[in-house]
Amino acid sequence: MTRNIAPALLFLLSCAFGVTGSHSGSGDRERETDDRGVLLAIAQAPAKTRQWHNPYENQPDAVLAGEKLFRQHCAECHGTKARGIGRALNLHSPAVQNATPGELVWFLRNGNLWRGMPSWSGLPEQRRWQIVAYLKSLH
Repeated sequence: MTRNIAPALLFLLSCAFGVTGSHSGSGDRERETDDRGVLLAIAQAPAKTRQWHNPYENQPDAVLAGEKLFRQHCAECHGTKARGIGRALNLHSPAVQNATPGELVWFLRNGNLWRGMPSWSGLPEQRRWQIVAYLKSLH
């Protein structure tokens, strides 16, 4: 029974705070970016995360592992080509690609449930970095 309560609660909260699935308006807060063009939900990462270095950067095996993990955990919402489905963001977009690897790994760990992005803190840190290596390979 509690499994049915959580989605209903999220729906009610989204209605109360005016969250919509619409992305058409230029004033849409869900797609606002900072001065670097990074999605605000990602750019809100602590400043120190911008300097975090991906230990798997430019490693082809890590990119392949990240792609496999992406297909297992992310493709349901972002699509197999990472172009986004429904409300899910196109991960090829500058709003994502302009983010640092540290910001992306922080965002994967923390998510943004208000916008439908779950936390992937249950994935080991190594795997989150591999997903980031894959995401950065999309540019």
